[in-house]
Amino acid sequence: MKKILFALAMLAMLASCGKPDPVKPKTDVSGVWELSNVATKASVGSVSVSVYLDLVAGGNFTLYQKIGDGRYTVFSGTWTLSDDDHLSGTYSDGKGWGPYAASVSGNTMKLESAGGKEVDTYSKITAIPESVTSNTY
Repeated sequence: MKKILFALAMLAMLASCGKPDPVKPKTDVSGVWELSNVATKASVGSVSVSVYLDLVAGGNFTLYQKIGDGRYTVFSGTWTLSDDDHLSGTYSDGKGWGPYAASVSGNTMKLESAGGKEVDTYSKITAIPESVTSNTY
């Protein structure tokens, strides 16, 4: 009887040792997003900022940004999401950005800079408005 119990205990131990830890699925940040709120711990005045971000599944992005009045500036490049849900990327001119801790809940994405100095909130939309894409430099 002792031999059977010992053998069962050994089998249970071996079975538990061979299983990898479950992998947490990455946050899905792909889609079209509109900046809806910026919370910073440093203020530079009350300048209006408008941002639209298209994170294409597979790693490319297009960003439309307008600061104050005028037209949108268009940026493009590539993005990656690390296993611990940190979003970063490289603009087409080679300059890097990020990482930002990314979290998505429903149609809301939050990007938080290191140290929490900036938290940007984005709302998911179906497409970048034509009024934005036709108003660029």
